[in-house]
Amino acid sequence: MNFKNKRSRSQLSSVHNNLSEILGEEALGELIGISRLRRAWPDIVGPMMATRTEPVQLEHLDGNGICLWVAVDHSIMSQQIRFLRDQIREACFKHAGIRNLHKIRSRVQPGAGIKAKAPKAKPKRVSFRQKRALAKDVMNIKDRGLRKAIFKAHLAQIAYNEEENK
Repeated sequence: MNFKNKRSRSQLSSVHNNLSEILGEEALGELIGISRLRRAWPDIVGPMMATRTEPVQLEHLDGNGICLWVAVDHSIMSQQIRFLRDQIREACFKHAGIRNLHKIRSRVQPGAGIKAKAPKAKPKRVSFRQKRALAKDVMNIKDRGLRKAIFKAHLAQIAYNEEENK
């Protein structure tokens, strides 16, 4: 018997090609541009301004230029964006590869800003003496699985609390 697979092989294509068919080449370009800008925004405007502002839209102008719309949480940040427009334009090209950026406009939007990710807490090493004291505290629990789970939970709590106290 000949059990050869008669199904034809799939032709793999890139995600870029598939998305450009769905969205259109221009819309995909804008989406890629704005995502690059959002990733690089803290490097472009600095960490303080990045928490109070964020790029929201790239708009193509009639003269083949691009207008960047920036959401700000207060009108003072809008004024700051206007003062720094030349530096922002250069930084957008340097960090995100955005060319032909002719205008930077802003609009007040409460809650605007890219929130910085908090660094992940690292546990501190727990001494053997602390582990022994913890083991004595949980030794009266008869269920072995429960005892082990409680021991691990308390151990983690000690490790992270020690880190916070410093």
